[in-house]
Parts: sequence; structure tokens; C-alpha cells
Amino acid sequence: MNVPAPTDYDVIIIGGAFSGASSALLLKRQTPSLKVLVVERTTEFSRKVGESTSEVGACFLTRVLHLGHYLNAHHYQKHGLRMWFNKKPTDRVEDCTELGPKFQSRLPTFQLDRSLLDQHVLDLAVEAGVDLLRPATIRDITLAEAGEDHQIGLKTSSGEERTYTARWLIDGSGRKALLSKKLGLHRQLGDEHPTSAIWCRYRKVNPLDSYESRTRHPILMEHVRASRSNATNHLMGRGWWVWLIPLSNGDYSVGVVWDRSVFTMPEGPSMTARLHAHVMQHPIGRLMFENAEPIEDDTFYYKGLGYYTEQMVGNRWAMVGDAAGFIDPLYSQGLDYCGHTVSAVTQLIKRDRMGEDVSATTNYLKGAYKRSYRLWFESLYKGKYNYMGDAELMRISFLMDLATYFVGPVRLVYDHPESEWVRLPYDGAAGNFFAKFMSFYNRRLAAMAKKRLEKGTYGAWNNGMDLTIALSYTPNFSPLGFIRWGIRLWLTAELRTIFGRPKTAPAIEAMPMTHEAKVAM
Repeated sequence: MNVPAPTDYDVIIIGGAFSGASSALLLKRQTPSLKVLVVERTTEFSRKVGESTSEVGACFLTRVLHLGHYLNAHHYQKHGLRMWFNKKPTDRVEDCTELGPKFQSRLPTFQLDRSLLDQHVLDLAVEAGVDLLRPATIRDITLAEAGEDHQIGLKTSSGEERTYTARWLIDGSGRKALLSKKLGLHRQLGDEHPTSAIWCRYRKVNPLDSYESRTRHPILMEHVRASRSNATNHLMGRGWWVWLIPLSNGDYSVGVVWDRSVFTMPEGPSMTARLHAHVMQHPIGRLMFENAEPIEDDTFYYKGLGYYTEQMVGNRWAMVGDAAGFIDPLYSQGLDYCGHTVSAVTQLIKRDRMGEDVSATTNYLKGAYKRSYRLWFESLYKGKYNYMGDAELMRISFLMDLATYFVGPVRLVYDHPESEWVRLPYDGAAGNFFAKFMSFYNRRLAAMAKKRLEKGTYGAWNNGMDLTIALSYTPNFSPLGFIRWGIRLWLTAELRTIFGRPKTAPAIEAMPMTHEAKVAM
């Protein structure tokens, strides 16, 4: 008589970076009796697209994982998001239009060194009693039928092959999306949002708040009272944007994201050279990076950033974080989806462990992820790269995007964490209403950008405008005032688009390679 072997683990998690590690940590904190195994393929973590948090992601870090003290000690507090616009590469810093907060943000957000954060959360999970196999490579996955256990085959660093079984399987493999691809559920945004990214780290960067920067450009002492250096600074252009993120060791994370249907990156002998050449064509980029050094062998490239899964949960399997999908890093909301998916899946497993019927929740999550993903993409990012280089249009988008975000997702996770973390963003009637409203004004802004480009008025406000914002966003209904303000600006912009005339030549000139860029190549 064959006696079936007992289940090796209650939960096996593929991937030990942030999403996998936080899933393991929450499972052990909520249900200490669970036997949890994390399988991580790398010996040490690398960086990720996006080393900055939004308010929802930071709420998950500080109020769900309770990492506030660690983050304050080992990472930068973020002083908001600010954007810099110019008309031509030869502009001065004084010519650039700045959009962003005048004062420090009210809610905690952070500039992250993701490799450090991922390792810290994984260490906490191991301290809580999670088993860890590292490095180990997944060889095969056999998903179970109802009532049976899942099975994974793996190979350890010593070459030993092992097989483990588990009642639950969580995929936290990030962009590899092992489970989604295995099941044929993986989808690329492709031509709908054809974005690529190059990024690396720099040392010896000249910060915007330095003595050198402020002495050369006294205007940097005006308008803003927050720390520009601790902000996520974005250089903006038609079809592209560049992030400049300070890290706690003094380095900077620098990356460019571009829409291949709108913009073509300058050519060069390497990805690093192409990134550097592009950064040096912006006045703020030259100020900060004219003497900076890219760190060797630290450049990454992705051709297709946007992807998603058709279904994030099934028969005692689930996907969390980037294993389920990724949209766009502009607003640093990757960790938002990590927080929601991790919370939903760990709560599902906890309830299953307690003997509850979780079929209704499973059915909800099967469809909720794709619905939420599409709403966020269409309301925030679809077509946005067409008007990114126009300061007036981006100001309207900035005001209303953040306002709807604070009234909705931010307010809800702070006020109703027990119910909201386990649901996906923009779910429900109110969320759908706001998402459709955002999609509408986003389409109008993209249409206005096209019309301005034809008329030669695109980017008319990109020089000499102070668009910094004195009021702060809060997680309640007060940001509705920003929406009203944004609508007024929107209607004015519609009239300016119809009746505006170029003063001389088209506002946005082609961006020939500067002398500094040629030298950098």
C-alpha cells in the first residue's frame, strides 16, 4: 500500500525580492504555524525599474510591513516629485520651467535602494521562521488539481535536484513572470504603449541644492523651500522623461523611459553612452552630470516595460507584484500593486488556513487584477508621452492625476486598511467613475498636444514659468479643489490650443547632439 507523502510546505514562494519576501513575512506574522519556503535564484539582489515610492507604496511599507524606522535610517525621505521643462538643448538652467511642490510633502515617501530593501525584508522573513533556498533555480512547476498539492522541481547551487510539494504556490519572480508565462496568461502592452528604458547609477553627481549649483544659478534659491535634491526630479520631453533619484550611499539612479512611437534615443557605442548623451542635452542634466561618472557594468535595459497577466489567482496559486504585471514607472506606483496583491493573497491564504470558504474571494481576484490594470493604464498613461514635453499640459495632468489619486487610493488605504489593501485600486463604482474621468482628460490632453505640434505652439510654457505648487495634497476629500483648479486650467488650455499662435518658430526645436553629448559618446 502506497501512503502519500505529507505536504513539504504550506506555501512555496518563487522569488525572494520585495514581493516574495513581503508575502513570506506577512504570512508568518499573521499565521506563525504556516510552513513557508522561499526559493530565490540569485546570490544577491540587483536593482529594479523604479527606486522611488508613491504614497500608497509608502503606506504599505510603513503601516503594513512597519518598516518606517529602517527606511528613515537607511534610505532617503522623498521630498515630492518635480518636473523640469526646456525648449532647446542650449537653454540655461534659468530658462527651465519647474513643476512640483514648494514645500515638503505631508505623507512619508522614500527614495529606495531596492537591492538593500529587498534583502532587508527577506532577512526579516527568515528571522520570522521562513525557510530559504538561495541560490536555486526552478526547473519545473506542476500545478495541482483540486485537493492535491502543487509540486516544484528545482536545482540548487551545488547541482542537486530537489522536488517539493505545497498546498499554495505564490509567484513573486518579478518580470520573469514564471507562472503567468507557464499558464499562457502573460500579455505585453506592445504597440499600445511601446515604452523602453535604460538606467544606471552615477557617482560624483552635483546635487541641485549644492553650494556650486546655487552659486552658479541663484534662481535655485527661489520659489522652493523643500529639498530639491531629495525629490524625484524628472527631466521632461516629448515622448520621453528621465528620472534622477538620490540614493543613501551618495550615488544617483538615473534612467530614461521613452515611447518608441514618439521618440528615438540618440545612437551611441553603448547603452550607458546613449543615456549619458541624452541627459546632457537638458540644462538640469548638464548641471548635475557634467562631471559625474556612470558606474561600470551597472547599466540595465528593457525594451518592453508594460505587461500584465489575464488572471492573478487560481486553484491555490497566485501572482504578486511584478510577476502579475507592470505598467509604467512615471508615478512610481509599482509598489502600490505590490502592496495590494501581496495583501490580497496573504489574506486569502490565511483564511484558507482557518478553514473558510475562499471561493468568492478567489473569483473576485481572478478578474479584478486585469480590470484594475486596464483602468490605471488608460486613465494615467495611454497617450501621455505625446504631451509630456508641454509644461502647460503636464501641469494640468499633474494637478488632477495626483488629486484623484489622493481622493481615491491614498485616502482609502489610510482610512480603511483592513478592507482596501485586499482589493485592487479603482475597483467599484466610485473608482470606475474617477478612472473614466481621468481617461477622458488624458485623451483630450494628448489631442491638444497633437494640435499644438501641428501649429508650432507645443511647449510654449517650457521656458521661464514658475509652476511650483504651494498647497499640499492630503488623504481626504480636500484634493477635490485641485481637480476644480485643473479643470479651469484645462478649459483655458483648450482655448489656447485653438486660438494660440506661435510667436516665432515652433516652440520645441529638434534636439541636435550637443558638444558635451558628443564628447560623452
